[in-house]
Amino acid sequence: MRERHALARYAAGAALARTGDEMAGPALLLAGLAATGSTATASALLAASTAAAAVGGPVAGALLDRSPRPGRLLAAALAGYAAGLVAVLVCLGRTPVAVPLLIAAVSGLLAPALSGGWSAQLPRVAVAPDLPRATALDAMTFHAAALAGPALTAAAAMLHGAGAAVLTAAALLALAAAATPRPSATASPRARVRPGHGLPADRSQPSTHPGGGAAGPVRSAPVPSGPYSTPSGPHPAPAGPQPAPKAPLGSPPSVSPPGSGR
Repeated sequence: MRERHALARYAAGAALARTGDEMAGPALLLAGLAATGSTATASALLAASTAAAAVGGPVAGALLDRSPRPGRLLAAALAGYAAGLVAVLVCLGRTPVAVPLLIAAVSGLLAPALSGGWSAQLPRVAVAPDLPRATALDAMTFHAAALAGPALTAAAAMLHGAGAAVLTAAALLALAAAATPRPSATASPRARVRPGHGLPADRSQPSTHPGGGAAGPVRSAPVPSGPYSTPSGPHPAPAGPQPAPKAPLGSPPSVSPPGSGR
């Protein structure tokens, strides 16, 4: 039951956040056109937000991966994104064009947290047997948001103006901030990797240490064969005179030094 509740919370938050994100671009475009009457300014607002999202993706991913509580970081990103949209709406037509453009670019840096950053939390929510179904549900939120976002933007702008579309997108993002993923009680937590300490050890794989595992046990060097050697090791030589070892065939005869006699 807890797993289903956590997965339902995850899917609801993902749908809200991604729908708000899909609304944000068209809403900014309409708001810029309504406030300034310039298609260039309206297009620049959308371009600034979209280009910043491409730059902020790797940064957001690294921060979420290193954070011990990524849910809180996601909530902060959603709140910042929503606040940025409202700030752009307030500044349009009241400040120089560069100000809303800069705010749109800064808020766009937080947008990747709603796509890959949110999906990366799925293993914290669903247990291993339910991951395929949970992944399919996560993918459905992308398609649903892509269809619902522009439609909601058009409806809000037609009924209450372009500013209402921007406020609706910000409201959806704020609601999603309250539904950020929380770890399930039975889901396995992700292995933490501290910077500079490499990947965590995988206990399921055989060890390659010289003491055993895939490399096998350490074997001692073979005992050289000899007249008093056995497979179990060298034995002490028997007492008494022993015959001299025979010279190998083909070796030159030994020559006694002068004066030694034969």
